[in-house]
Amino acid sequence: MTSPRRELRRRQLLEAARDVFAEKGYVAATVDDVVARCGVARGTFYLYFDDKLDVFGALVSDFFARVAGSIRSIELGADAAPPREQLRANLARVVTLAMDEPGMVKIAFGTAFGVDPALDERLARFYAALSTFMDETLQTGQRLGLVRGGDRRLMLSIAIGGLQQLLRDAVDGHVPSDEHALVDAVMDFLQSGLLAH
Repeated sequence: MTSPRRELRRRQLLEAARDVFAEKGYVAATVDDVVARCGVARGTFYLYFDDKLDVFGALVSDFFARVAGSIRSIELGADAAPPREQLRANLARVVTLAMDEPGMVKIAFGTAFGVDPALDERLARFYAALSTFMDETLQTGQRLGLVRGGDRRLMLSIAIGGLQQLLRDAVDGHVPSDEHALVDAVMDFLQSGLLAH
């Protein structure tokens, strides 16, 4: 069992790593940058993480788990809200999480492939899990008549790529970061291009 003090130190190291990766990028960031930000000795870092990749993987895995946890299954039935309202609520929760965690948006959606084979493997697992989750959601949407028919692989590429870029642009200040405006824009896009009429 992990002690509260040990868990607090691990959380501090993760937060420091998140900030360093968001500012410098994965390639330029070092373990020394993380421990300096956290104000601990280098050896303390290695009590919690094997290396820079290990702390990166912990950050991305945790972020994906929180994204997945913010999405609720669409419920049907007399007492349930209309499916489009439930979809909007899911989208609002994801956008709120992203806007509350701009550093994680930069890390999860801004780290490039091709830099380090081990990093590529971590990123590929993250995107594969995200794609599987989104594919299941689209498949359910098609079955319920909420999502138009068609090749879900293409829909996934467009949806994930578009949402990823929108969130990155919002946290970087390239588009307005108002959460309601972002949700409205995505819903407008979905209703005109993805959802069944």
